[in-house]
Amino acid sequence: MALSLSPELQQFCDRQLASGKYASLDDILLAGLQALAEREQLYQGRFAELRSEVLLGASEAERGELLKASSEIDTIRQRLRHRHAEP
Repeated sequence: MALSLSPELQQFCDRQLASGKYASLDDILLAGLQALAEREQLYQGRFAELRSEVLLGASEAERGELLKASSEIDTIRQRLRHRHAEP
């Protein structure tokens, strides 16, 4: 496979090879692809969590289980003040 890198990425790879952390460009590319796969997996997991939370909130809203925004904002502010006041 032919691969064309920008000068910045080529320099980065050269530094990684010179450090001894990686034995070859293939090792660097493999590590990068593994990191990308892990990031994508985390993203998909977080997306699923957020989707679930949105659906739960929509269901609660349909049932009339709504929170008063001003009191919730006050609660959040109090928590933040308390958190920042701790040593």
